[in-house]
Amino acid sequence: MQVNEGIRRLTRGVANFCLIEEDGKYTLVDAGTPADWAFFSQSLAALGGKLADLDAVLLTHAHFDHTGFAEKARAEAGARVWIDQADAEAARTGKAAGKNDGKITSYLFRAEFYRTTFSLLRRGAGRIIPVAVVSTFADGEQIDVPGHPRAVHAPGHTPGCAAILVESRRTLFTGDVMATENPLTDRLGPQIMPSGLNQDTPQALASLDALAGIDADLLLPGHGDPWQQGTAEAVRRAKAAGPS
Repeated sequence: MQVNEGIRRLTRGVANFCLIEEDGKYTLVDAGTPADWAFFSQSLAALGGKLADLDAVLLTHAHFDHTGFAEKARAEAGARVWIDQADAEAARTGKAAGKNDGKITSYLFRAEFYRTTFSLLRRGAGRIIPVAVVSTFADGEQIDVPGHPRAVHAPGHTPGCAAILVESRRTLFTGDVMATENPLTDRLGPQIMPSGLNQDTPQALASLDALAGIDADLLLPGHGDPWQQGTAEAVRRAKAAGPS
C-alpha cells in the first residue's frame, strides 16, 4: 500500500517492512520474516520492478522478524544490507548481543502473545538467519541508497536499534524504537516495545528523545499502523504509556 510519495508499506501482520522508490531503484526498510520473501517479490513485480532493482536493505535492528529474508535479498538480488554498527555482529552471526531485561513468561496470560508467536513461527521466524555480508551505518549518517535516508541511533530494544528518516518525504521509519501496537499485549498507540523483548527498557524509553526533535508527518513503525499526528505527539504518548 502506498503511504507517501514513492513509499509503500508491506505487511502480512505482526511485522511491517517498507519500500522506498527513487528513479526506478528501491531501498527496503526491514525484511520481515523468511517466508515473506515470496510476498515481497510479488509486491515488487506488481510495481513493475525486478529483483535487480533492489539496491539496498536497511535493517532497523537485528531481530528475526526484521532480518527475515535479508540474506536472500543479498544473495539473489545483489542488494547491499545495512545495519547500525552496534547490531552488525548479531546480524552476521545470528546470535543476539545479550539477554532481555524482562521475562517473556510474564505475557503467558495474554492472547496476543500466542497470536504473535504462532504467526512468526509459521513464517520461519524462530531465529535470525545470518547475513553473510553487512555494511554499517552510524548515528546521523546519510546512507547512499535510494531515498538518501538518515540513520537515527536509538538503542534499548537492541544495542543498535535505529530509526530511519527520509527527510525529503518527511517520513520516519521507527522500526522497534516505537511501535503503535504492542505485539505481546495488543495495547494500541505509540509506545516502546514490551520489556520481555528489550535488552534495556529504561534506555529504550530514554532513546525516544532521539526522535523528539524530528519533524516528520508520517511515522511507520515495525509493529502497528502508520502514525500521522506528528513525531512530538507520538513521543509524548509513548513516554506516557511507559513500559509494558
